[in-house]
Amino acid sequence: MSLQLPTGLEPDTLNETQKYWLAVAICSAITADGNIAPEEIQYMERALGFLESKSEANKIIQAVKDQKLPKLERFPEGTRQIEVQIFIELLLVVCADNVLGTNEIDFLLTIGRKLGFGREYVRITIRWASEGIVWKRKMHNIIRMGSELQAEYA
Repeated sequence: MSLQLPTGLEPDTLNETQKYWLAVAICSAITADGNIAPEEIQYMERALGFLESKSEANKIIQAVKDQKLPKLERFPEGTRQIEVQIFIELLLVVCADNVLGTNEIDFLLTIGRKLGFGREYVRITIRWASEGIVWKRKMHNIIRMGSELQAEYA
């Protein structure tokens, strides 16, 4: 059984060049803000798991540590559906720490162009991601608030 990402993308359906591109893109998303939040580690581990070559995975790990990931060109041989799924996955990665900063927005604008998306589509998806962050923050506040209430059983 292959791993399925939240968007439904199955990395096993990608060729090795596409898997490498996706792994580098995910690691680039993780490091876009200059640090790696604990919430983002699982994304990096999953991305490196796409790769069959352990030496490629080790090179990417070192590049993450050095903050010198390879520059990405256009996504190779992708369909529009796969490119959309990849872009949404990258949005989820940059939002994992519930912060969407300027460097992450710049990353999304750049990677959006590599995936063939215009500025307007990227802007719409960034707005959607921002709304999701607000929603998650409110959820945490509601959980905290509810936890502090006295039970009122009927």
